[in-house]
Amino acid sequence: MPLHRFGPAYRIETPRVVLRCWDPADTPELRTLLSGNLEHLLPWVPWVADEPKPLDEKLREVRGWRAGFDLDQAWLYALFGAEDGVLAGGVGVNQCGASAVDIGGWVAGARGHRGYHTEAAASATRAAFEVLGMTRVQALCDSENEHSIALLRKLGFTHEATPRHRVDGRRMDEMVWSILADEWPATPAAELAASARAWDALGNRLF
Repeated sequence: MPLHRFGPAYRIETPRVVLRCWDPADTPELRTLLSGNLEHLLPWVPWVADEPKPLDEKLREVRGWRAGFDLDQAWLYALFGAEDGVLAGGVGVNQCGASAVDIGGWVAGARGHRGYHTEAAASATRAAFEVLGMTRVQALCDSENEHSIALLRKLGFTHEATPRHRVDGRRMDEMVWSILADEWPATPAAELAASARAWDALGNRLF
């Protein structure tokens, strides 16, 4: 049966995680999760310094994420554990050029070392290439973030450069990693994402 291709992917499933577009109803659970993970996330996720935001402010933000998703401005996903359906983090796919996106994400400390990051990044990269039609997927990480560096190497991303700069008075050298569309089929990420399944907004299979 031919697959429908009314992208983007509104839902992606892997053996370990489920990614789906944010729903405003996720806001209370998201606030609770962020509040309990500030110390864990702050060294590598600078925006959590403003958390927890008041509920009404966070709700407006999550509504904006959903609106941006529907308008193809940015594709931000809630990340759930496949085994229990509990919110465990988030993944962002943000356009950074005519045919390029930047991917990034976070997972709660209690859900670390379960392969969540790995499967989420691989499947989001697959969706970027095979559904959105991108020719380049990049990821940025702090040069001291050993976990992210190891993950990107494992998935087959190529380290391109490490621009130097400061953020809020702190030195933060941000590494740039990428995979190009013609490289994608031969990467470990493609092999890992082969078992992922994705659906569009109408519930049609994308891959």
